[in-house]
Amino acid sequence: FKNKFCIVLNVNGKSTYLIHCLTTTQNKKMFPELHFGCSVVNNVPYFFIPIGQDLKGELGYVFKENTLIFFQNNIRKESINSFEKYCNDDKITIKEKLPNSFLKRLIKCLLKSDFVPMNLIDELNDIKESL
Repeated sequence: FKNKFCIVLNVNGKSTYLIHCLTTTQNKKMFPELHFGCSVVNNVPYFFIPIGQDLKGELGYVFKENTLIFFQNNIRKESINSFEKYCNDDKITIKEKLPNSFLKRLIKCLLKSDFVPMNLIDELNDIKESL
C-alpha cells in the first residue's frame, strides 16, 4: 500500500505499541496546516508534518508532501511475535528511526483522541513519560 506507515512507539520484552496508519495529504475537512506537531480542531487531534520537515532521525527521512496523521482506530498493542511477522516481510522498508522527542510529542497528541483504546491509555502515558 502506498503511503501506509507503521510508527513504532515502543517495544518492550512482550509487546509492541504502534500507530498503523495511512498518512494523508488530502485535507478534505480543511484542517489547518499551520505548524509542525499536534493540533486539535473540532475535538479532532491530528499531527501535522510539513513537507521537508527534519524529523531529527538517524536516517534523515523527510516527507515529500505535507502530511497529516489522524488517530482513529489505528493505535495498537501487538505481541512481539505478531510484530516480527511484519518485520520479516520484504515489502516493508524502514524509513526512519525517530528520536524520543518526536515520539513523545506524537504520543502526547494521540492521547487527546477519543479513539485511543481505554486499556492502553495508562500504558501509553507510561511510555510517554519514559521517553
